[in-house]
Amino acid sequence: MTNVGDLCSSPPKSDSHHYRNRSLSEVVLVPQTAIPDGVLTGAANDANSDRYDDVSVDLAEHHEALIGAAFHNQNNINRQPTLATMGETPFADDGNEVVNHRVIATEIVKEPINFTAAENVLQNAIVLLDPRIPDCIHLIEAGKKRGLMVMAVVPKPNDGSKALIEFYPTAQALLEVGMHQVYEPPFGSKFDVVECAANLKTIEAQQNLRFLGVIPCREAAVDFSDILGALLGLGNVNDLGLASARRDKGLMKLAVANAGLRVAKYARLTHGQGKDVAGAVEELELKYPVVVKTPRGMGTSDVFICNDEKEAMESSAYIVRGIGPDGRKTQYALLEEFIGGEEFALNLVASPTTPRGVQVTDIWMYHKINTDGTMVNTYQEMVDPQSRAYGELVRYAEGVCRAVGIKYGMAHVEIKAEYDEKRSKWINPVMIEVGARLAGGRKAIMAENTIVGWHPFDAMVDAHCGFPVRMPPSFTPARKCVQAFIPSDKNGILVGMKGADFERLSTYHDSVMLRNIGDKVVRARDIMSFAAYCWLIGEDEAVIRDAKLAREEFIVEVDPTDEEPPLLKRTETLDSSFVADDA
Repeated sequence: MTNVGDLCSSPPKSDSHHYRNRSLSEVVLVPQTAIPDGVLTGAANDANSDRYDDVSVDLAEHHEALIGAAFHNQNNINRQPTLATMGETPFADDGNEVVNHRVIATEIVKEPINFTAAENVLQNAIVLLDPRIPDCIHLIEAGKKRGLMVMAVVPKPNDGSKALIEFYPTAQALLEVGMHQVYEPPFGSKFDVVECAANLKTIEAQQNLRFLGVIPCREAAVDFSDILGALLGLGNVNDLGLASARRDKGLMKLAVANAGLRVAKYARLTHGQGKDVAGAVEELELKYPVVVKTPRGMGTSDVFICNDEKEAMESSAYIVRGIGPDGRKTQYALLEEFIGGEEFALNLVASPTTPRGVQVTDIWMYHKINTDGTMVNTYQEMVDPQSRAYGELVRYAEGVCRAVGIKYGMAHVEIKAEYDEKRSKWINPVMIEVGARLAGGRKAIMAENTIVGWHPFDAMVDAHCGFPVRMPPSFTPARKCVQAFIPSDKNGILVGMKGADFERLSTYHDSVMLRNIGDKVVRARDIMSFAAYCWLIGEDEAVIRDAKLAREEFIVEVDPTDEEPPLLKRTETLDSSFVADDA
């Protein structure tokens, strides 16, 4: 069992291994002539050396000087993006400690016409955007099989202060699992995709690389991955004109409806006190319950099932006046009709090399209960995507991917459907949302363990690089797989727990503890507030039995604390981009 608290917690402050090197390397990406003596004489020893931070080099007089070498003040250094490696230069990986090299985009070319030609053979490379350790281990291995250099781009660097290093990896954590290089913007700065692309192009030229693909590793990265790929000059990116439709749920529904596929009735609500709810419900001819959700959420974060107008107004006001799970100010709330039936997640791979352009690889059926107005997972089970019973769902999900412009890489479509007893099949699918990314919750890892000949991480790298994607003879799983969501039913400080030894279950495959003794726990009501996850693989009946036992026999003991109502504050758990990507 993987205990996140033991393996992934932040190190003590005295241990600098997981902290960005405060003394950044003066080594640059290409050899340059040093600044002539006397330009900055005494700057390093001057107690008031801050006044030298903005020293500029007169290019007319010192045309061979390296712009950037004048930075001696830590504040100015911190404002520079860095490239982390396990060596003293970006070309070496034989070191024991992380070295952060400043990315300096300025080069002085004395004779632009007679420049030095690059080597004829380029090193192919891929970019993993906002990676998590569990997934990127497999992607790194897939890249190595193809002779690719693998670079991570971390939009929000972790200086070691965030717990759960496995999900918020530091540069060193990524390098230790095999990443070749890690690009990080300055701490505290907002990620700028244009600046990032410019620096990657500089690195590409200086290190004789050729980037073949950009792979988004979590929901928040979907915003930037295709834009970054296009700025790097790649042709194998998803439709840029539909980029917003792959994240904004309002635009998503519009694109899918324009493709002739059924979507739920919806309206955008913008009033800060929810006073536009009544008019929208009347205009759409809806009956309660209705769904009010944030437009750019992940998992079940900020999704509320409202049984009357008062609840709908409160939920809408909470979303409109708040910050979304992605950390951005929410512009509006989405009001939707409540769709009955069961919920499914269909995972797909998209590539022009597949027969239909998109292919469903695995289907997961969700089993949920209503907790405090939110539908909360109990367990999710894998079903057979090639069974006749799911044929209509497969065709619908593939159509959704085409509608929002997913052409390369992985996709994840959540839908609701009804079961037709007479025809013994699921019918009338309706989209909840679609994500242009690998599904969370280790679903790809579980699919690889149960579908003979299917290697989703290899397929993901191939699809994003424009390589042919290898398909197995059949996507029918050889064994049943289930992810069980282990809840806390109390609010307070965790002082004890029973039933956490999930290895006792006969179909046990893996598990992860999200809470440890001394942590704050809450009554589980969204994807981010569970105490643990457990994955099971085996025969159908045995797996379902163990999933129920894992939940029923897990008991927490807490030191009770008062908790505010759910609409007054966001559940205090992990950063929303953790397992909110459908863990």
